[in-house]
Amino acid sequence: MVLDRVPGANLYIGGLFTLKGKEALNTDRITHVLSVLTLPLDKALFEGFKHHVIDIDDVEDADIIQYFPASNGFIKEGLEGGGGVLVH
Repeated sequence: MVLDRVPGANLYIGGLFTLKGKEALNTDRITHVLSVLTLPLDKALFEGFKHHVIDIDDVEDADIIQYFPASNGFIKEGLEGGGGVLVH
């Protein structure tokens, strides 16, 4: 499982398959998961986590900036609540 930690924060970047390693996610105290993709998701993968989805295509001209206020608020909520956040 590939899970990279952002220095100085309990914020992690990883792929979709990192959600299958729930033991490691629990070890890192991950409580929030931010998904940035348009694929249909298996809700069972997110059981036990607060989940937020940004439904946007991974293309060069996608207007991702419009989602920053909501995604930043979600990340802030997770970190300030004492948990960790996984962005994938």
